[in-house]
Amino acid sequence: MKINFGFIKDAIGIIIGTILCGIGFSLFLIPYKSSPGGVGGIAQIFYYLFQFPAGISMLMINIPLFIVGLIAFGKQFGIKTIVGMFSLTFFTDFFSSRNMIKVFFLRDYLFKINDRAWSLSNEPFLAIMAGSVIVGAGFGLVIKFNGSTGGTDIPALLMRKYFGFTIGNSYLIIDTFIIFVIGTIFKNPNLFFWGLLSLVVSSKICDLVLEGFSYSKGVMIVTDKSTPVRKSIMTELHRGCTIFYGKGSFSESKKEIVYTVINRREIPKVKSILKNIDTKAFVTISDVHETLGTGFKKL
Repeated sequence: MKINFGFIKDAIGIIIGTILCGIGFSLFLIPYKSSPGGVGGIAQIFYYLFQFPAGISMLMINIPLFIVGLIAFGKQFGIKTIVGMFSLTFFTDFFSSRNMIKVFFLRDYLFKINDRAWSLSNEPFLAIMAGSVIVGAGFGLVIKFNGSTGGTDIPALLMRKYFGFTIGNSYLIIDTFIIFVIGTIFKNPNLFFWGLLSLVVSSKICDLVLEGFSYSKGVMIVTDKSTPVRKSIMTELHRGCTIFYGKGSFSESKKEIVYTVINRREIPKVKSILKNIDTKAFVTISDVHETLGTGFKKL
C-alpha cells in the first residue's frame, strides 16, 4: 500500500490551522461576540441564544456547504475539507472557555466576560485583535495546505477560482453581511464595528500567510545602455535578467527594458550600478510576494 505523504503533510497543516482557529474563536472572539463573520459568527448566535456548543453549530452549518465544495473542487478537496471541518469542530469545543476554566494552570489567566464565557484578556480591543490574528493565521494555514474548514471558505475559494479575488477580499465581501446580522440580533451596533475590525485583521493575516512577506523586489529598468546594465547585474549580484523590447511614447524610439528579481537588500547595489552606468534610466521597483526558481525558493 503506497503512503500518500503529500496528503499526510496537508492533513497535519490543516489540523494545526484548526487548532489556531479553535483557540482564537473560543478564548478571544466568542466571549466578546465579535467573530469575523462566517460560520463562526453564526455559531456564536446559537451559542448565546440557544446554549448550543459553537463547534457543533459550525458542523451543522458546514455540511451543506461541504457538498457544494465537493462538487466544485473534487474528491481530494472533499477529504481534506472533512478533516478541516471535524478538527475545527473538535478544537473549537475543546478550547471552549468552559473547558479551559477547569484546567488548573489556566484558571488564574482567564477572565470572566459573561455568564457563559471566559477569555485570556479582559480588554476587548486586545482580545479581538489577538483572536483575529490567530484565526486569520489558522485559516491561512488550512488553505495553504489545500484544505478548507467549510463555511465561507467554500464561497471564498469559488470567488478566487472563478473571479480572481484574493481569499481575504472574498471573506470581506461575504462576511460583512453576517456581521451586520450579528449586530442586529444582539441589538448592539458596537458588535458590527468590532466584527468588521476582526474581519479586516483576520483577512489580511490570512493573505499574509498565503502570500508571504515581500522579501523579493521586481526591478524594471528602461535604459539606453541595457547591455552594460544587465552585465553588471549578472556579475555583481549574480542575478539573471530578462530583456523586453518596447517603444518610447514621446521619442518613438525603440527601447530595451531590463527586468530582474532581487533581494530587497540588493536594492542599493542596483541603484549604484545605474548611477555609474546610466543616471537617466527609468526604474520601477515593486513587491514580489513569492519567487520560485533558480536563486530563490525551489519549485
